[in-house]
Formats: sequence, structure tokens, C-alpha cells
Amino acid sequence: MSAVSLAGAGAALLLALTTTQAVAAPRTERVSTAADGTQGDGASGGAVITPNGRYLAFRSSATNLVPEGITHPGTYAYIRDLRTGEVTKMENALSTPRLSADGRWATYTDWGSRTINVFLTDLTTGTRTRVGGNGRDTASSPEISANGRYIAYTWSGHPEFPTRVDLYDRVTGTTETVSTGPADTARDMGNPSISGDGRRVAYQDHGTGDVWVADRTTGTRTEADDGTASTVVQLSANGRVLAMDSADGSYVRDLRTGRVQHFPGVRVRAVSPDGRRLLLQDAQSDLWLLHGGHRIRVGHGSAADGSVADRGRSVVWSTADADVVAGDTNGVSDVFRWGAR
Repeated sequence: MSAVSLAGAGAALLLALTTTQAVAAPRTERVSTAADGTQGDGASGGAVITPNGRYLAFRSSATNLVPEGITHPGTYAYIRDLRTGEVTKMENALSTPRLSADGRWATYTDWGSRTINVFLTDLTTGTRTRVGGNGRDTASSPEISANGRYIAYTWSGHPEFPTRVDLYDRVTGTTETVSTGPADTARDMGNPSISGDGRRVAYQDHGTGDVWVADRTTGTRTEADDGTASTVVQLSANGRVLAMDSADGSYVRDLRTGRVQHFPGVRVRAVSPDGRRLLLQDAQSDLWLLHGGHRIRVGHGSAADGSVADRGRSVVWSTADADVVAGDTNGVSDVFRWGAR
């Protein structure tokens, strides 16, 4: 195993262990605003971005991001076209929508007839389809393939049945179970992450802490952890790189070569679609984009998996810091985009 040590008190030691990349200064902008740039009157966060960096999805309790406002107090999901500035509200989404690469398809959780279910909406036509959960069973944690065809999610039939990872095919309308369970079928499986083509799905065994990658083409499962109890962070869109968190930091495995990098003292928050860039968060909540031995500070705050666009051209994150851009006077957390324009 080869290891990359990024342990330490934070930015100072991180600087000593990596080399600053010489690039043109990127731009940082606040993106959880109305189309005309009006800042939100409520907190925003949980942002994800499409691989091409065009579409952004996030959650917000703001009431003034769209002209129609909100129908009742609460937190809503929003989708922003970063090219045109258009902001769209998804009133029926309880989680940040996960978007297909072209921004057409959005999957998210919402209330079904009795429980939380997973839904898929065609943002072009407005057609909404329930893809997981019904009656007494629930579904959560949806992830979508690049073309919007496949949705991986966690299904739960508790207390009668353990949780598992299922996959819905939008084209055929069929569902398959991806997480073939171990001998102890009482153990729960969950937290899926899907490759861009829908071929590979990573998930974790909540009982043992093992992390598995299912290959739907070959029908095989591969254990990706190194014997350390781990949780899935993100599988890269190309299906090659898997990031995992553990008690002693993060691990990143190249599924093609088997090479593992260990990042003690920091957390990998996201992986770029090509698997070559990592977004790290240190103990001071500073976010760093790492490519090879080079690192660039993105900002200070929190970020979710799916927050890095292709080749690291854009990164989205949230922070309550008021000094990121001029004119930030709302006193709450906002979503920012860092990168080239």
C-alpha cells in the first residue's frame, strides 16, 4: 500500500507536505442567490454540481430565491443553471436533488403515501416517477447515473427486513438488488454511490464496516476497504476511484490498480468525475483541491460528495463566513462556487 500523509494541525502542515500548484487565480462567487443576484434571506447548503459545471442543486430555507416565493415555511430544494442564472424551486424534494450530467433528470427523497420514498423527475416535462419505496417500506440516499437511466438507493423494510441497496432502470422500469447480502442476512447495507454508466455501485455493510463494489456487468463483488471499518464517500463517475472514510482518516482506492492512498488527519469530501482530483477537508474545515502532489485552497466550510465538476474546474461548498465575497450581509450559510469561468 502506498500512503499519502496529510496529517497534522491543518493548513500549515498540509503546505509542508504538498506543493502549491501554479495556476491562474480562480474566481469565487456566491451561487445560492436569486437569478438577479439578490442574496438569500435564509441559510443554504448541501450543494452538488453536474460534471460539466453547469447545473447546481442545493437546499435552502430562503424565501426569496424565486419570484413565486414559498407556499409555507421550510427548507426547499433549488436547481440553478449557472450559465443562464435561472433558479428553479423543487417544492416536493426533501433532500438535495442528484442530477444527471445534462441536468435533465433529478432524483431525491419525498413523502410517499406513508413513508419516505425515492422519486425521479424529468425537469423538461415535469413528469415525476416513484422509483423506490411504497406502503410500509422506505427508500433513501438516491444516486443517479450520468445519463439519468439508473438510480441506486437504499431500501428499508424494517423492522421485518434489513436494509439493502436496489437499483432502478428508468428505461425498462425494472428494479434489481445490488447488495447481495453476506451469510448473516440480518445485517444492513446502504449508502450507495454509482458510476456514471451505472455499471458499478459502491455500498457499505453497516454491520461489519466492509465496503463493496458491485459490477453489474460481470455480476461480481469486490471488497474495497483495507480491513478498516469504513463508510462510502464517493465512487468517481468513471468507476475507477473510490473514496472511503474511517476512524483514522480517509482512504482512496484505485479499483483498476488496487493502489490505496491513506489520508490521516483529513477527510476526503468528494472525488472529481475523472477520479484524478480530490476535495479534502482538514481539521480547521479548510477545503483543499488535491491533484497529484499539488493542492489549492478552495475555501473554508463544508462540502458534499458530488461537489467537484470534471477536472476540478468547479467546486461548490457552503459556509457562514461573511468575508468570502463582498456584500454578504445575510448572516447565514451560503453556497459558493470556486473555479474558472
